[in-house]
Amino acid sequence: MRFIVFLFLCLATAAQGQQRFYKLYAGNGFDKGEDVLVLPDSSYVVAGSSGSFEETAQGYLLKLDQQGNYQWSQAYGAQETEEVKRVFYRPGLGYYMAGMSNSWSAGTFDPMLIYTDLAGNQQWIKTYESPSWERIHDGVQTIDTGMVLVGERQAVFGGSADVLVLHLDKNGDTLWTKSFGTPGDDRAFAIQRLSDTTYAIGGEWYVADSSEAKAFIAVFNANGNILWQQTFGHFAGAYQVSDLTITPDGIMFAGSHRVSSSNYDNFSGTITTAGVMLQEITHLDNPTTIENNRICQAQYIAQQNLSVFGFQIINSSTFQDNYDLIFGYVDPYFGYWMASMSGTVILNEGLDQISQIRATPDGGYVAVGTNSNVVDNQNALNGGSNIYVLKIDVLGGGEIQTDTVFTLNQLVGLHEAFQGSQNFGVYPNPTADLVIITAFSDIPLAFTLTDNQGRVLEQFDMQASHLLGLQQFPAGVYYLNALGQRTKLLKY
Repeated sequence: MRFIVFLFLCLATAAQGQQRFYKLYAGNGFDKGEDVLVLPDSSYVVAGSSGSFEETAQGYLLKLDQQGNYQWSQAYGAQETEEVKRVFYRPGLGYYMAGMSNSWSAGTFDPMLIYTDLAGNQQWIKTYESPSWERIHDGVQTIDTGMVLVGERQAVFGGSADVLVLHLDKNGDTLWTKSFGTPGDDRAFAIQRLSDTTYAIGGEWYVADSSEAKAFIAVFNANGNILWQQTFGHFAGAYQVSDLTITPDGIMFAGSHRVSSSNYDNFSGTITTAGVMLQEITHLDNPTTIENNRICQAQYIAQQNLSVFGFQIINSSTFQDNYDLIFGYVDPYFGYWMASMSGTVILNEGLDQISQIRATPDGGYVAVGTNSNVVDNQNALNGGSNIYVLKIDVLGGGEIQTDTVFTLNQLVGLHEAFQGSQNFGVYPNPTADLVIITAFSDIPLAFTLTDNQGRVLEQFDMQASHLLGLQQFPAGVYYLNALGQRTKLLKY
């Protein structure tokens, strides 16, 4: 009898732990899902950017229960644009959100890190300014709850992009920043932690011999020293690594091969952590058929010894305005489709994107991205786009219906919209000579203009507006400071 009761409790617990759902979350604007985490209690946090809190995009954090039901959401940022790309959990303390901001950078994006408590209340927000235009695409947590973020750095007034790597501690302070590249465009789209002290990054790397970007993977240590780097992609045409995942064989990569501007092939394979290429596969389509296929995200599922790929696809059976989506299992070595296991498709007329896939403790996975309106308007929108969360369990493996899901989960709920924190604005920026400064309050403001070295160039007071001339200064980066706000000015 005790055994029967014990078995019943185990089955009940297992059934409770298995969850399958597809849900949409939206406010009254363009809302994007960029990342999702599974918390220790099997609930979820989702992060991204939203136009539902303010006229411009704000970063947000969305808390869901185990069944994907809305619990709360909060917004973060200032008067311009914030984009959150990754969220990290600091056990028992709070969350980090990494991305980009131009609210404090006078028109160019800088890396950004936000820290909140467990209820999503902002504790601090930091940006990492430079004269360049920078974007964060991915990040991982370090063993001591710091972060390594990767992306690209590009000169504001032209020039190619370089790979950007930023190492921060748990307080958001910079340990080191590095950028490297070629005379062409080089970008890092993905990063994985290999050990306590080593990391792998993947992306695209310009190869002069082919005059095109090729796929690349590099491994570096905790000091930012590159241990090895390889470029690959054996057919003519540009290659890109969009995501990495760690399997028992090594580093599995996934991405795309560009045949033409309207024809892409899926690309995948595995390389060891020592840099030995085991296999790379360009999944060639019928050359007479235009099929625009790209693998955007990859995740190894240890309990099943399989990987999950998230594909974007355009072909004769899909809507031709942007991509439709497919989620499904592949073998963890080559990336070949497991035809015996059903996948899930998201077929909409407009924008659909896959931003993240993560393994879940039940042997399944959870995915997040952006969902648009379907032709028959069954995915009823409150604004421009939805956030979707797709949860597949290990027992299911079957398809989930996605085109009959209504948007019933409000992104903007328990908390009021963010009100912003800027005291003044400047226009135009960048500028050749003059900028107009406009105060957002009626109180007098004392301004200081400094150069990139912190030297004071001018000081003045204003109340409503002020015309500031920069004709006497050379082209470069300057900073306007007043009442705790520091805004970057770019003179060309």
